[in-house]
Amino acid sequence: MSNLLTSLLRRTPELEPGGDTTPKHLGWLMLTALGIGATIGAGIFVMPGRIAEKAGPAGILSFVITGAIFLFVGVCYERFAARVPNGVSAYSYVYHSIGEIFAWVVAFGLFLEYSFGASAVAIGWSQYLKKSLDPTPYAYHLPGLLSGPSLDASGFHFGINVVALCVVAAVTLILLLGGVTKSAKLNFVLVCLKCTLLALFMAAGIHHFHPENWQPFMPKGWDGVWKGAAIAVFPYVGFDALYTFARESKSIKDTRVSTYVCIGLVAFLYVAVMAIATAIEPVFPGGNIAHINPHFKGTEASAPLAVLLMANGDTWVGQMIAVGAVIGIFNVLLVLSMGGPRIFRNMAEDGLLPQIFTKVHKGNPTIGVILNGLVVGAMAGFVPFETVTDIMVLGTLIAFIFVCLGALRLRLVNPLVSILGIVGCSFLIYNLDPLVLKVYCITCPIGLVIYFSYGFWHSKLRNGGNKPLTVEQGVSH
Repeated sequence: MSNLLTSLLRRTPELEPGGDTTPKHLGWLMLTALGIGATIGAGIFVMPGRIAEKAGPAGILSFVITGAIFLFVGVCYERFAARVPNGVSAYSYVYHSIGEIFAWVVAFGLFLEYSFGASAVAIGWSQYLKKSLDPTPYAYHLPGLLSGPSLDASGFHFGINVVALCVVAAVTLILLLGGVTKSAKLNFVLVCLKCTLLALFMAAGIHHFHPENWQPFMPKGWDGVWKGAAIAVFPYVGFDALYTFARESKSIKDTRVSTYVCIGLVAFLYVAVMAIATAIEPVFPGGNIAHINPHFKGTEASAPLAVLLMANGDTWVGQMIAVGAVIGIFNVLLVLSMGGPRIFRNMAEDGLLPQIFTKVHKGNPTIGVILNGLVVGAMAGFVPFETVTDIMVLGTLIAFIFVCLGALRLRLVNPLVSILGIVGCSFLIYNLDPLVLKVYCITCPIGLVIYFSYGFWHSKLRNGGNKPLTVEQGVSH
C-alpha cells in the first residue's frame, strides 16, 4: 500500500538551469492580450444572459465575487510560473507540487473544460451569425428541429444545432488539414477589435439605460448571486490559457504584471457590460421571477449583446457587434479547440497516454484534434446551451483548487491566500447545478479507469524517465 501511494504521488522535478530552450519573446502586453483574447471572447459575448437568468441585475455582484476569488488563484499561478518556468498551466503545476494522480484528474478536467467551453462558444457563434445576417438578403431561418435543443418549463425539446455542428467541423478540418500558426500580434489585433465592440455596446447601451430595470436588484437573493458567480467562472477559462504561454515570457515580472492586468481588466469589462445589459431591459418584468425576459433565456441568451440592442432599435449597432463577434468568437473557438489536444499531448509526453497522442501534423496533435472535434460536436449539436455552460466550469474550478493546494504545500504564497482561493472555488462548486456534479461523478471515474489501465504503468516517472522529487526536495523552506 505504501508503494502504491508513493507511486500515485510521484512528482516531476524542477528544471535544471539552462534546461529549457524555449524562446523568451513575450512581454507583459502580449501575455495580457493572450489571456484576454481567450477570455473576453469566450464569455463576454455569450454569458451575461445566463448570469442574469440566475441572479437578475445582481449578476453584477456575481462577477465581482468571482473576480475577487480568482485574484487569489492568480497569485498562486503567478508564483508557480516562477517555481516551474517550464510548466504549462495547472497540469504541470499540480504534477510538480502534489502528485501524478491529481495531475491526471486536473488534466482530464481541463480537457472537459476546453471541450465544453468550445461547445458553448460554438452555440454562441451560431446565434451571432444568425443575428449578423438579419435583416439582410442573406438572412436565414431554420426549422425548430435544426435550430438546436432547448429547455423550458415543459422540459427538454430535442433538436440539432446544425450551424454549431458545421462550425465545429470547419475548425476541426482547419486544424487537421491546414494547421494553425498562432501569432501573438494577430491575437493582439483581435483583442483590440473585441474591446472596441464592447465599448460600442456600452456607448449604445447608455442611451437605453434605465436604472429602474434594476428593481428588484436581487430577485433571487444571495442564493441567486452565488449561483450566478458559479457560472461566471466560464469567462475565466482563458486565464489558464495565459499560463500555457508563461514559459515564453521575457521575465517573471512580465508574467506577474500580465496576471493582474488580465484579471482586473476582465473583471471590469464584465461588470460594466452586465450593468448596462440588465439596465436596458428588465430581467424579470414586473419582478415576477417565474417569468423571465426571453432575451435572457435559452438560445437568445447565447447572443445577448446583439439581441438587446436590436430589440431596442439600435439595429445597425447590434449587427456590427454580431458581425464582430462572429470573427472574434471564431478565433476563440479555434484557441479552445487547440487547448484540449495539447493537454493530451503533454500527458502523452509524460507517458500517461499512448504516444499516438504526441503525433502532430503541421503543429497540431492529430488524434487529439479528432477526439476533441467529436466531443465538441456532440455537445454543441445536441445539448442545450444552458447545460453546456454549467457543466464546463467544474473542471476549471477543480484545477484552480489543486493549484492553490499545490502553492500551499510548497509554501509559495501566504497560507491565507491559498485557503481563500480553495474555499472560494469550493463554494462556487457547491452552487453549481446538481446535474454538473452528477456528470462529473461519471466522467471522473472514466478518466481514472484510463489512468490505472495505462497511465499508471507507462508513466515516465515510474519507468525512470525522470527522477522524482523527495518530500524534502519538493518543499521550499
